[in-house]
This record gives sequence, structure tokens and C-alpha cells, in this order.
Amino acid sequence: MSNRGLNKILQEDSSLVWYTKNTSNLSDESVLEHILNYGTWKQVQEALGILGLKGTVDLYHSIVNKPRCNLKPRVKYYFDLYFSYAFGNIN
Repeated sequence: MSNRGLNKILQEDSSLVWYTKNTSNLSDESVLEHILNYGTWKQVQEALGILGLKGTVDLYHSIVNKPRCNLKPRVKYYFDLYFSYAFGNIN
């Protein structure tokens, strides 16, 4: 299952997923992972706008809690801090 809004970001910038031309079959997790690893800050903000903060945090946690996380270590560290701060301040 793929979120059409997130796929719109991929359609606007095909360099995020350079290894395939068919991005419509990518899962939400895969799309968010590519945006966080290779996207711009504007694209991250677009993803947050599409999924909402809670939806993005939930999807992020499902990505990082897998046995194999494909996020770059610096990216994971940054977004661990970013989401823990942002999510902690909205409750």
C-alpha cells in the first residue's frame, strides 16, 4: 500500500529513488525512508504535511524498529532527536 501524497514527492524528484522507474509500488515506509535519507528539508516538511506529525512519527518508528534499518546513522540520530522533541511538545 502506498500513499499517493508521498508518491507525489517522488514524482517531483525522481532522484530520490534512482534505481526504479515504477515508484507506485513502493510502500509508505520505503518512500519516507528515501525522503529522510536523500530528500531536502522542504520534502521532509511536505511529508510531515501529508502524513501529519503523529502519522510520520508512527511510520518512522516502524522503520527504525525493524531488524534492518536502512536509514543512515546520522539521519537516524537527527530524526530521533527531532521527533522526540517535536512529539514530546505536542502532547
